[in-house]
Amino acid sequence: MKTWEEGQPEQTPGRKPPRKNLALLLLALAVIVAAFLFVNSGFFAVGAVVVEGNKYISQEDIYSIAGIPSEINIFRLNTATITTRLLRDLRIGEAEVTRQFPATIVIAVSERQPVAWIACSYGFVQLDAQGVVMAAVKSIKKVDVPIITGARLGNVYIGDQIDTQTVQNVLAYLGELDEATLGQLSEINIKSAGDLVAYTVQAVTIRLGPPDRLPEKAKFTADILKEIGTKKGAIEYIDLNYASPYIKFRQSSR
Repeated sequence: MKTWEEGQPEQTPGRKPPRKNLALLLLALAVIVAAFLFVNSGFFAVGAVVVEGNKYISQEDIYSIAGIPSEINIFRLNTATITTRLLRDLRIGEAEVTRQFPATIVIAVSERQPVAWIACSYGFVQLDAQGVVMAAVKSIKKVDVPIITGARLGNVYIGDQIDTQTVQNVLAYLGELDEATLGQLSEINIKSAGDLVAYTVQAVTIRLGPPDRLPEKAKFTADILKEIGTKKGAIEYIDLNYASPYIKFRQSSR
């Protein structure tokens, strides 16, 4: 007759009891859940967001436009959503949002730069080089970019893109200028025949002529204005109609 001890199954040497395996499994699960909650928490700062390419829009404004909270957790941020939000702002022409190992999101933006004002049916609108309406006002309080004259737009609104060819010609010229040169121009006039004439803030006339070779004429404009420096007051006009620019100086009074 077998005793109670004799009827029990023998324990395999080295085999962990089932309860110990369960405890280890629960501990591992708890660690995984804790890690998941940590990286997805809105109460802890995890990683960093770097902004590149911005000049006129501050980093704080970029964060606000993109919807990035003060406590940054990159695991809670969606790059596609950030890109969509940024491109809704007319000041931003292009945006690329990428993740960099180990815990950084890089926002690279290309800002739209206003290059001209032009009159419309209710006042004036500000345009970038692609003809996108960036702002609309009843009157211009500060002339920070040239005014296009000789043409007038109808009812246009912020976000519209102007495709009028004569205006596009002017924008193509202005878009080739650097910021310093652009700031020296006060007006671009479109003549009835389509020829263009630019005026500087020092009242120097620049005869651009037909809307051809615009990148070349823009380069001549920048080079000449930089070269003549403080002599602008002695110049009557600059003629860029020809392959070689011509500068006409004012006659000195005796």
